[in-house]
Amino acid sequence: MDQSSEAYKREEAQQWDNAAFAWHKWIPTINAFLSVATQDMLDQAKIGEGDKVLDIAAGDGGQSVIAAARVGKSGAVLATDISPEFVKIANRVARDNGLDHLRAEVMDAENLSLESNYFDAAISRLGLMFLPDPLKGLTEIHRVLKLGGHFSAVVFTTPDKTPFFILPPKVIRDRLNLPSPILSESYHPGPFALGTEDHLVGLFRKAGFSDIEEAIIEAPLRFKTTEDFVLWRKEVAGSLQKMLDGQDPNTQKNIWNEVIDVMRQYETKDGFETPCELLICSGQKA
Repeated sequence: MDQSSEAYKREEAQQWDNAAFAWHKWIPTINAFLSVATQDMLDQAKIGEGDKVLDIAAGDGGQSVIAAARVGKSGAVLATDISPEFVKIANRVARDNGLDHLRAEVMDAENLSLESNYFDAAISRLGLMFLPDPLKGLTEIHRVLKLGGHFSAVVFTTPDKTPFFILPPKVIRDRLNLPSPILSESYHPGPFALGTEDHLVGLFRKAGFSDIEEAIIEAPLRFKTTEDFVLWRKEVAGSLQKMLDGQDPNTQKNIWNEVIDVMRQYETKDGFETPCELLICSGQKA
């Protein structure tokens, strides 16, 4: 691993450590947002009773708990994440729910310290696109799967389909006269790194997977109020707060109020709903 990848992973682990408590606080909303995608992911991974399942970039284990229910006590789920704080929360959730067959470990998805040909299935919910070398991660996942095992991953598609990611930082940049992100032809990890049609399919193929399938689903994000949505972004999106570092509290408050005003366009009679598009890709180790 080169030094830039090592530095990136250290920074990612720290940012997710900082956001872990808030992310878990909002997990009922997140699980509702991702409910259809999660069930589709588990279906495409062919997860069933008694299976041994690996969860990559599992976060606080929201989807790991659902997988654990599918495999039952005769199966096992290993949730892995680069963030120690997320792993602590996932293990606590497993204990609190009496899920002895679910455990979490700190692990780098690109360097899995796991036995080859061991797992019946693997999953990743909104984590794969944050790997600095997703092909290396996919190759590792392929390695640890049994022959015939399936892997399924959920990622965001493209920025234009998910405005809740794009508009808040735009407000901050405009207000503070910050430069726009520099677009590069080279790969850069982030929310939309793997969302272009057929890009992930190509990586699955290079990693050795076969019977690859790709599907796009609509996944609207709902909150009771616009204010709740902005509070969620404020608490879990470390990149937004980093943009505001050095600004006095009053300036920060005013900018967040501007974000609320911009996002009000997604208010409905039932609350707040903003569009989002997700991509699910799956393949088999044959």
